Amino acid sequence: MENITFIKAASAAAIAPWREMYLNSLPEAQELYLEMQIDKAACYIVQIAANPAGYFFMGPNAALLEYFIAPEYIDQVDHVFQEIVRAFAVQTALCKSFDHTLLSCCIAVQKSVKAIGIHFRERREKPLPPLNPAVHIRFAVPEDEHKIALMNEEVFEEDEQIGDYIKTQRILVFTLHDAILGFGIFSRVIPGRPEFDIGMLVDKPFRNQGYGSYIIHYLADYCRKNGWRGICGCAIDNIASRKSLEKAGFIACYRLLEITF
Repeated sequence: MENITFIKAASAAAIAPWREMYLNSLPEAQELYLEMQIDKAACYIVQIAANPAGYFFMGPNAALLEYFIAPEYIDQVDHVFQEIVRAFAVQTALCKSFDHTLLSCCIAVQKSVKAIGIHFRERREKPLPPLNPAVHIRFAVPEDEHKIALMNEEVFEEDEQIGDYIKTQRILVFTLHDAILGFGIFSRVIPGRPEFDIGMLVDKPFRNQGYGSYIIHYLADYCRKNGWRGICGCAIDNIASRKSLEKAGFIACYRLLEITF
């Protein structure tokens, strides 16, 4: 078997052509949650017999986030993967259920597999449901930042992100008699690609009244009208979010898997 080595890349730009091949090879769009983890991860180049052959991303706590081997070396994909697990003492892999290559490699050596998230990619389009005529929709303004921060329940990892989303007009607020009943956010997953991750949060006094599914429905239509593709996801145990997404026409076809070794 040819010698396999791993070299830390100076930046993700070093593997940009391979990453484009990887993203194009997937049958579905990348997940924003993983993309955010990859932005903070270490990137390594795989060398086979001193020839660059692929890459992978390692996140905190020895978590493998992405793995790609160039087509000319695909016959060694399992062996290289097992060497990565051994050399980096990989504890877990976060794998999209539609990433067939990574999933196949993981299954061969895994100790356990559990679903931790749901990816919604397909959607049955339907007309927007009726909405209380007193509800108004607008882009968030700086004066809304404090209220959104008070409402925030893990939509934003840090409150500082809210101001950036407001400045770039990526938050739509839904108001009823001047009170913000909820908000929707949209964010491009990868520059240059058409997918926008969409999400929402409804303030507690307005929940269970259909506003969540309406916001998602509105955002999906907003993306379509702008020539984008709205996609979304939620934690596997977030039953309320799943119901809202499905009510807006999204279909739970895929899972985010946590695989341990």
